[in-house]
Amino acid sequence: MLLSFAEAFRDALIPFIVGGSAVLLLLLALLVGQRLVRAAGEARRLSLVSRYGPIIAEALSTDSPQALDAAARIPARHRPLLASLVLAPLHVVRGGHNTRAAELADRLRLSDGWRTDLRSRRWWHRSEAALALGLLRDRSTVPALIGLLDDEHEQVRAAAIDALGQIGDPSAVAALLMRMSDPTRHERARLVQSLRAFGEGATAALLEHAASHPNDRALVATILSFVGGAAARDPLLQWATADEAETRASAWRALAAIGLDERAFYHALRGLGDDEAAVRAAAARALARTGRGDASAHLAGHLDDEWEVAAQSARALIKLGADGHAALVARVSRGPGLGHDLAQQVLWEGGHR
Repeated sequence: MLLSFAEAFRDALIPFIVGGSAVLLLLLALLVGQRLVRAAGEARRLSLVSRYGPIIAEALSTDSPQALDAAARIPARHRPLLASLVLAPLHVVRGGHNTRAAELADRLRLSDGWRTDLRSRRWWHRSEAALALGLLRDRSTVPALIGLLDDEHEQVRAAAIDALGQIGDPSAVAALLMRMSDPTRHERARLVQSLRAFGEGATAALLEHAASHPNDRALVATILSFVGGAAARDPLLQWATADEAETRASAWRALAAIGLDERAFYHALRGLGDDEAAVRAAAARALARTGRGDASAHLAGHLDDEWEVAAQSARALIKLGADGHAALVARVSRGPGLGHDLAQQVLWEGGHR
């Protein structure tokens, strides 16, 4: 009985073993075939790169009409590869290279395809198109890219932000600033980075936005600390006396980055007397950039202020030369306290024992 059962089990198991082996062999064949196809595809791609790469490189590096014509004769079926060859240098090269790349992309009808893809149903097409047009600095697409700031897909919104920063059209500044108020849909750091890419050319647009949106002045001041120039100094001085402490502190931090002129210097001395510690600390930070020893006595009076103010005052004094050094030594000699510890620390860090 037991022997009969074993034989029956064996007879039933054999088909499963044979079938399982066949399935495993089929999967193995599929895996090998897939790898062979991928290897063949990569070999084909490398062959095309070696064939067309020099043509695209010449078209990008010279103003020769013949080079553009040669690129335009490349078969249309290779357009995806050509797109990558055209855009790759733009990740590291700017200036005239963008102009030649834009002209070449037009000749190859790549730009038309990307502009169309900004309205594609597929989010990855919209994202890729936005990034490509940003690299080409295609100003004609700024309105469409602004529209993509509210796209349903996060990666498309991020691509639109990056593209607008690369293009640097001041007309996009207000739209980017407006999205700062919705952190659930927009990454604030990405928006700030994009606005920084505008450079001083965005100063007027930033100030115009702040004039019509007073509640955004602290945010605008923060961005001006990266991109603002002398033109921003007077408006920032006005904001340094605003009712909101956050705006006053942001204004002084921006002025610290831009630099103080004679008028701003005396306003910063007054800022040391502000009711808010964050504002006093920002004013001390601004004074550190002046190199003026006559600020030392004013800063020395805040070495025993609240921690943030005292620390900024100590750091400022060590940068103000002999007068600042003397003020720190004097505070150490007066004995224990926060000011004593901070003065001693910055003197030690500065190599003064």
